[in-house]
Amino acid sequence: MELFNKMTAALVRSADGNPVHTTLTVMLFFVMFSVLEATIEKLIFGERFEHWLDPIFICGFIGFASYMVWVCAVYKESRTSGS
Repeated sequence: MELFNKMTAALVRSADGNPVHTTLTVMLFFVMFSVLEATIEKLIFGERFEHWLDPIFICGFIGFASYMVWVCAVYKESRTSGS
């Protein structure tokens, strides 16, 4: 969990608390994850196929993007109250 929090904090700091940038970054993570998943499926089974885990992965990335927006709000609030 500590690694997850560090990764989230690093992404928010690099985007300077901009929720649009963090959401786009998470979307790119999902695209690259899908490409990697499809490549592995093609290498092992010879074809790309849909399975029941795809909606679970999508929900996980949507949840992560929502969490990133919340962390951006906390980051911006801490910067404005600290100044």
